[in-house]
Amino acid sequence: MTPSSYQLQPLPLPETVPAGTEVWLLKLNMNVPLSKRDLALLSEGERLNVVRLSRYEDRVRSVATRAALRRILASRTGIPPEKLRFIMNDYGKPGLFGHFGLEFNISHSGDFALIALSLSGQVGVDIEYRGREIDIEEMSEYVYSPLERQSGLKTAGVFFDHWVAKESVLKALGLGISEHLQTVSILPGGAAGYEIVHERPDWAEIRAWPIRVPGNYAAALAWTCPRDRGVSKFSCGPTQDLISR
Repeated sequence: MTPSSYQLQPLPLPETVPAGTEVWLLKLNMNVPLSKRDLALLSEGERLNVVRLSRYEDRVRSVATRAALRRILASRTGIPPEKLRFIMNDYGKPGLFGHFGLEFNISHSGDFALIALSLSGQVGVDIEYRGREIDIEEMSEYVYSPLERQSGLKTAGVFFDHWVAKESVLKALGLGISEHLQTVSILPGGAAGYEIVHERPDWAEIRAWPIRVPGNYAAALAWTCPRDRGVSKFSCGPTQDLISR
């Protein structure tokens, strides 16, 4: 039997993360053939996207992460993993067709991937390999808002931690990353997570936390209860016991 292309485990989260939220870590195995069992779970569109990827490592990340996501969602909804259908918003953030009150987000980098689930609001998650070769000085000019520059965050030592926090926040909000990098500022916080500063009252409550991942990686989780769900920021919470299934 072909070895699995991933190992899956739940991650411990900060105590201030809202109930009904969880994050799973995938350790990816780049040294095995693509799993036929995993590929069989994907939609035709997902399989076509895999074929378009030129690097084998990217194919492994795509197949393993999407197959794992489908298995987790199937265990929560009772729908077979290959029968699950997804929709995307205007910025390409996927959601579960039929909703079920269950939000999710994924990210992968290097040998790891993350899957975040939530019944209490929308979530965003991001993981990055710290050894990735980029021009941090040039990227900093693009990523950091004026407030973040004034706060002394523009240093190479914290760039990846800052990047994953900002990307997770924008993913939770369901917004395009490049279009909104200057719209929100992420500042260091205490045990309650990052301090998030913006001038958009329609965004309601946004919270974000660094999360512990192995090795030379940085990762963050973000959560928001959008006003367009018709509830106040204090009443955002799970309506079904799907997470505990």
